[in-house]
Parts: sequence; structure tokens; C-alpha cells
Amino acid sequence: MHPNLNVTFPKTPIKRTSVLMVTVLLVAFFSLFGNPENALAQDASPITVVSSSVESQFPEGMTFKLDAESKLRIDDIRVTFEIGDRGSTQYAYLNLDQTSRPLVNGELFHRTNSRDRYIPPGTMIKYWFEITDETGETMLTQPELFRFDDARFEWEEVTLGTITILYHGPVRTRAERLAEAAVESLGIMGPVTGADTETPIVMTLYNNNAEMIEAVVSRSLASSRELITEGQAFDAESVVLVLAGRSDIGTATHEMTHILVARAARSSGAVPLWLNEGLAEYGNLDQTVSYERFLEWAEGTDRLIPLKSLRSFPGDPNLTLVAYGQGRSAVKFMIDEYGKEKMAELLTTLGTGLGIDAALDVVYGFGIDELENLWRASIGAQPYIEPTPGPTPTPNAEPTPTYKLLTSPPSSSVSDADSDSETKNEVEPTVAPEVVAPEINVEGLSENGDAESEEPLLTSEEQASGGFCSSPAAGSIDGTSGAWLLVIVGLAAAGRYRARQKR
Repeated sequence: MHPNLNVTFPKTPIKRTSVLMVTVLLVAFFSLFGNPENALAQDASPITVVSSSVESQFPEGMTFKLDAESKLRIDDIRVTFEIGDRGSTQYAYLNLDQTSRPLVNGELFHRTNSRDRYIPPGTMIKYWFEITDETGETMLTQPELFRFDDARFEWEEVTLGTITILYHGPVRTRAERLAEAAVESLGIMGPVTGADTETPIVMTLYNNNAEMIEAVVSRSLASSRELITEGQAFDAESVVLVLAGRSDIGTATHEMTHILVARAARSSGAVPLWLNEGLAEYGNLDQTVSYERFLEWAEGTDRLIPLKSLRSFPGDPNLTLVAYGQGRSAVKFMIDEYGKEKMAELLTTLGTGLGIDAALDVVYGFGIDELENLWRASIGAQPYIEPTPGPTPTPNAEPTPTYKLLTSPPSSSVSDADSDSETKNEVEPTVAPEVVAPEINVEGLSENGDAESEEPLLTSEEQASGGFCSSPAAGSIDGTSGAWLLVIVGLAAAGRYRARQKR
């Protein structure tokens, strides 16, 4: 015991339970109030949020607003938001009006009308506000979810499983058919890709090309009269844009498969074009015969492209169609021969960062060159022989074939007298007549609607068919070449049009 400490014990012993109760009450009191000054500050409630909101003004941007009451001056109000599953957050500060304090008004317009700021319509956005007063005290609001819709239209929705179709106008029946097809394709491609199929996917359905042009990321490319974008996929946002028409089921299921591939491979960028597009066509519920015809033509004229070279689309339009055909054929061969589980394992392995040659070796036990010749043998083509390095050969006098595109109006709007006249959008032929790539006649997309008496989806000036697609990278699908984009126009309807002619 300390020698100077004088302690006097009470004669009557205090019960331990009483001491414990007093201690608990004191701790609770000081924890809540600390001291009288803190108690007053607590009663003051310096910041009260009156209202907060966000409003879409797509395609230009979105506006965040927050109104608060504060007896103290507000230093700043910051909004933080997460776009889809991009895996990152953005923040910006609201412009404040404190002239009517204690009421403080904050507003921010976030621009989305440029390529680097683009957000596809239908994207889910999580956001919250952080308010800081002049003393440095901060207040956080609860996170909220907001769907960034195209503000030009009033949207309705059809939800089936994890698929939501956004539509406007009298096209509910079409939206329901699209949802059913998407769910069916998910059931097929889920096991093939091994991808997560539980995360919701939103499809925004546009009724005509004029609407679609303003919505797609590549407006400068899609605005040409000769080009119609039928679909775009955005894997990080789990959003697909679809143009309504006779090929919308094929477009939607093709583009949706790109999202599954990106999920399975963790958006690593290691999935080569032939595999990405081949899987997308494998998941397409409305496949055309066009790619098969171009594949047969390439095989017969020795124009097959080595798979290891198909990391981007060729500049030649005909060979772009061959690339689609090769990808679809090679993927079908791999699944038929080795099973769905191996394909899912391949995508998972690519997601680790391995290149396609090494990933194939890990999963299948052979590399890209052996796959090339196994696949070629399955279609009856000659094996691929690596060119021998040597002097640059003399250019072949025979020019490369060029694809010709013809766009004709629907038969219902063309009389017999006018049947010989047609609108032609074509690439200038550069080939000898005897070496011509397969030619496709394209029927327009305009139609009179379905069970709900839908209005025609395209005007006479907009009648065409087709679109473009490219593999997802960093969250978005985007066009890469005006030349090959022109080729893709009309492909989806071409096979069905020729099939109807044969009936």
C-alpha cells in the first residue's frame, strides 16, 4: 500500500450487485453524452436531409439532387456512385445554394454523352451522398439503387427469371417472346460457359433504327444510312441493347452470350475473337445459313483463316463473314467432340490470364495448331501448313472477292410491276466475274406487328436488316472497322429470306 494513501472503508459492506449496477449506468451515461457540451450538440442535429434524388436525362447525362437543412454552413456535398459491376466508384461534388439557409440545395449534372463517359441505358447504378459541414463533421446517406433508363421514352418491363426486357409502345408480346428466348439461351449456354446466370441481365428494346442510333455507343458509325446496329452487349453492366425486328431473338441471344463469356473468363481479354464470336453464335437461337455458305466458299477457294490469326476481324468484308463461320464451326466441333464441361473449363482457364495456346494445352492436351487441323479434318478441309519463311511472293493477279449487299423492300409493299426495282447499297465489285463471294439478298425488317397489333417497326426510309457485334472488352462492345460493319448489315435476315424462297 502507498504510504501516503489514507483509505477509510465503510463499516457497512456494499453489495457487489449494487456496485456493478452503478458502474454500468455511469458507463452508459458517459458513452451517450460524454459531457454536457456533447449532449447539447447531439440535441442540435446539425444536418437533416430533406430529400435526395437522381434523374436520367439519357443520352446527355443524369442529374443528382439533395436538399438539406443545417444550422451550420455546409462545406460540400459529394455524391459517390458505382456503375453496374465495373468494380470501381466515381464521385463528384454538387453545386450548392446556401442563400436560404438553413435550407441548402445541392445539384450536379453528370454528363454521359461522350465515348469515355457512356453508360448504356438499363444500367443499375448505386449511389450515396456525403455531407460535410464547416466543423468537419460528415453525414452519409444510405446507398440507393437507380436504373439509368433512356429518358426519351416511358418504359415498361417484362421480367422472366433473371432477364428483364425494357420496352415502350404496343410491343409487349414481342418483349415476352424475347424474354422466353433469353431464358432458354441462358439454360443452354450456362453449362457451356460455366458462367454465373443468376446475376440479372437487362435488355433494352428499341422499335426502330432512329431510336437505336441515339442509344448506341458508336453513334458516328451507326448513323450511316447503310448501317443499322441490331445489338450491342455491355458485360460490366449486364446490359444488352436490341433492335426489334425479325432477327431480334437471334441478336439478343448472341449478344447475351458475350456477357456470359466475359463473366466466365473474368473479362480478362484473353478470349480470342474466333472463340468469343463462335460461342455467341452457338448460343444464338435463330442462326442463319449465311455463315455456313461463306465457310464453304472459303474452304473451296483455300481462303480459310488460321484460328490463331483470328484475334480481330479481317479487313476484307468476305473474310469477316468467313471468320464468323469458322468460329461457329470450330466451337461446335469442340463441344460435340469433347463436351460442354471442357469448354467451361477453357474459359475459366483463360480467366487466369493464360493465352489461348497454353489454355488449350492445359484443358485439352493440345495447342491451337493441333485444334486447327482437328477441326479442319472434321469439315473435310486440308490441314493448315505454316508458310515457310522466304522471299516475299509475287502478288496474285486474281483480286480478292468483295461482298455485295442488296437491300430490297418487303414483299408486302412492292407490287409486281415494281418488283424489278430495288434499292442497292453495295460495295463496288473488284473481282473477276468467275470469282465472286456468295451474294446475299436482304429482305427489309418492316412488319405489321403481332398479336397486339404492333405498328410497323421501321419506316420505308429505314427498311434494312443487320447490325454489328464485336467481343466485349472493358465492359462494352464497340465497332472497330467501318468496312466490316457494312458487311454485317442484313446477315440475320438473309438466311431466313432464302429459306422462304425455297419453300
